[in-house]
Amino acid sequence: MDIDLTIEAVEAIRDELSRLDPDGADYYRERADAYIGELRELDAEIREQLAGLPQERRYLVTFHDAYGYFAERYGLTILGFVVEGPEEEPSASAISELVESIEELGIPYIFSEPQFSARVIEQIAADTGTTVRTIPSGALAEEYPTYVEFLRAIANGIAE
Repeated sequence: MDIDLTIEAVEAIRDELSRLDPDGADYYRERADAYIGELRELDAEIREQLAGLPQERRYLVTFHDAYGYFAERYGLTILGFVVEGPEEEPSASAISELVESIEELGIPYIFSEPQFSARVIEQIAADTGTTVRTIPSGALAEEYPTYVEFLRAIANGIAE
C-alpha cells in the first residue's frame, strides 16, 4: 500500500516484459509511464485529502495490521489492531489496552474490514463511543476493481 513500492514493481515488470519482448518495449514503456503518472496523481490526491485531518483522526484502529505502509506514507499512526493476524482470536488484555488508548486520545472512528467479522470492532465501538467505518483490505472487489480505486477507497473511508 505504498505507491513508491508499486512504482518499483511496475518498472520491474516493464523492464522484464521489454527484455522478453524487445519489439514491444516501446508499448510497455508507454503503458508503464501512463500508469506511473496515474499513481503519482493518486498519491498527491490522497496526501491532500488526508493532510487536513485533525490529530484525533490521524490514528487507525483496525481489525488487523494491514495498513502499515499506507499509514506511514500519509502521516497516520496505527494506534492498534484487534489481532496480530486475521486468523487469531483477540485477547482480553489487548482489547482492554486498545479501549483505554481510544478513550485517552479521543479517537472518533475505528475501522472494520469487509472480509472479517466486525463483532469485536463493534463491541469496542460500543465501549468507547466511537463510530465504526469500513475500509477495504486484502483484495480488489466490485466496488474497487483496480489498485487505484482500492487505495482511493481506503483514503475515502478514513477521510469521510
